[in-house]
Amino acid sequence: MTQSSDEGRAVLLLVEDEDQIRSLIRSVLAGEDVTILEASTGAEGLRIAQQSAVPIDILLTDMLLPELSGYDLAVALRAMFPALRIIMVTGYVEGDIVQRGIEELHAAFLDKPFQAAELRRLVADAALHFRATSAQG
Repeated sequence: MTQSSDEGRAVLLLVEDEDQIRSLIRSVLAGEDVTILEASTGAEGLRIAQQSAVPIDILLTDMLLPELSGYDLAVALRAMFPALRIIMVTGYVEGDIVQRGIEELHAAFLDKPFQAAELRRLVADAALHFRATSAQG
């Protein structure tokens, strides 16, 4: 895990409890212009964000996580990092929590199983937002 970002790169916190999926996502995003921090539980993701020397710009999280749900993690991190872009990954697209994520957090959703190109597109869009807001400040 890297605790410092390369200048001009968005910092992405990847929170996924399944090792194989986390590894796959890391591989898919290897060529993207982001620095990736990783956690396997929601609580671990929150600790990493609290201890990070740099702000978290993008949260890429599974919805169903041990200890702290992806939704609750997103709410906590949005309070810490108001410009945070959120991408939630789920195999369950029905239900109130997905609608709340869209309405309250303005989160993007990625359904499992997902295509690598769609994951890269969502992360690239979030990184583009990071670069635009960084240029303004």
